[in-house]
Amino acid sequence: MFAQTLFVQWKWNRDFLACFTIVAFVVPIVVLWIAVPHLALASARELVTTGGVVGVTVAGIAVLAGLTIAWQDYGVDDRLGHIYALSLPVTRARSLAMRAATAALLLVLPAIAVWIGATLALSQATLPSNVQSYAGSLALRAMLASWLAHSCMFALRYAAGRRARGILGLLAAVTILLALLAVIAPATRDVIARVGDFLSSAPGPFGVVFGRWTLIDV
Repeated sequence: MFAQTLFVQWKWNRDFLACFTIVAFVVPIVVLWIAVPHLALASARELVTTGGVVGVTVAGIAVLAGLTIAWQDYGVDDRLGHIYALSLPVTRARSLAMRAATAALLLVLPAIAVWIGATLALSQATLPSNVQSYAGSLALRAMLASWLAHSCMFALRYAAGRRARGILGLLAAVTILLALLAVIAPATRDVIARVGDFLSSAPGPFGVVFGRWTLIDV
């Protein structure tokens, strides 16, 4: 049944996966192909900046891939009246667990593409001795970020259903209100900053997304 769920996931998401995988492969090559000839004998700072551009772009691709796959899965289920899930001879919890596991397996593909593309791009560039490349760790981080994004959207969509848009709007409104509160009431800035640091800094729940992303660093 796991194999059948994986096949269904692939059939529903293969177009999106192909797009994200190709883009993830191409981005490191294109950025370094454009930047390195212009940098020539560039300083370490310029190379690190270039690696940061690759890293931030890969981060965006990874998060978007995870969110898209989760949103697409629920969208197909919703349009079909959840017939596929109801037709399986397993509990809803097990069905959702297999759905999440197979999606995580498919999201490995863009991460592998990042690793291959970054490795190929770095093979065409000569880095000074004081600069290191991180193709493998960037690919691993991309995979973890896509898993995290997928998990959050998957939980929201299958728990809230058609109320997901309203909850997302509420979360956005709360974020805006907290930002305004920090401006209006300076006494609250310390508490809000601590909460934000906890959420966005390692080992916080979203540290893998908001940390430093780079392909090249000292």
